Amino acid sequence: MLAFWITVTLTFALDRISKAVALAQLTLGERLVALPGLLEWRLSHNQGMALGFLSGRPVLNLLLPLLAILGGWLLLRHYRTTGFTRFAMALVVGGFLGNMMDRVVLGYVPDMVYFPWMPWYICNLADVAICIGVALLAASLIFRPEDWHLKGEGDAHGAHRTDRPA
Repeated sequence: MLAFWITVTLTFALDRISKAVALAQLTLGERLVALPGLLEWRLSHNQGMALGFLSGRPVLNLLLPLLAILGGWLLLRHYRTTGFTRFAMALVVGGFLGNMMDRVVLGYVPDMVYFPWMPWYICNLADVAICIGVALLAASLIFRPEDWHLKGEGDAHGAHRTDRPA
């Protein structure tokens, strides 16, 4: 569990640092080419969620991510976690905390990572961590079925079977 909290803390800290640097070094709408055609730094203020969804609806922008994290916790607490799933969940939680702090403190989320080949998308490190964490959880569901055993499942090896005499 310590590795989970270390990953959450590192994800949160890297997100905070990257946003502080972007806010200090870039002006709104400024473009700084890092890798021509592949990666640019552009500062924007996202008042919504992914792709600006629900812009101008601050209550929903606070409530929906909280409900998603709560729903995920309610679901996943019934499963035995592995190091793989804990790492994936820690990325999601660390990214969630970084973006949630911005919504509460600033009223918007600073985005600065822009891919010219995906002109509809601009993001930040918290978004990247959330996407990677969700992708790892999806990969785990598909390719790592051993990560998805219910708590108590198989622990007693038939101790609760009803087909044998008492």
